[in-house]
Amino acid sequence: MSGGNEGVQLGVTPDHTRTAEPVTADAPQQRVIEVFGALADVLPYTQPVYCRTIATRLVTFTCACCQRTVTQQRFPGPLPRYCGDWCRVQAQRARTRERVRRHRARRHEAVPAPET
Repeated sequence: MSGGNEGVQLGVTPDHTRTAEPVTADAPQQRVIEVFGALADVLPYTQPVYCRTIATRLVTFTCACCQRTVTQQRFPGPLPRYCGDWCRVQAQRARTRERVRRHRARRHEAVPAPET
C-alpha cells in the first residue's frame, strides 16, 4: 500500500437519480456514496474501500435565464445556473440560435460573388 493518494481512483455506485436535478422536498435528503480506491489491490474491486453519506443543503442562486433568485435543496457540487428545466432548455435554444447565426454569417462571407 502507498502512503499517498497518487493511485486513488474514485468511483460512485450507480444511482437512478441525477444530482444535477433540484430536490423538490424542503427537508434535506441523504445519499450513500461508495468509494472504490487505492485498496482495490487488497480488497476485491467489487467491495468499496469506504462509504460516505452526503446530504442536500439549501443553495440560493440567481437563474441565468429568468434572473430570479431561487433557493433549492441541492447535493454538493457546482452552483446551479438555471432554476428549472424550462429555463435550461430556453437558454440552450438561445445559444443554438446564436451559434447558427454566426455559422451562417461565416458561410455567407466565404461564398464568392457570382461573376457577370
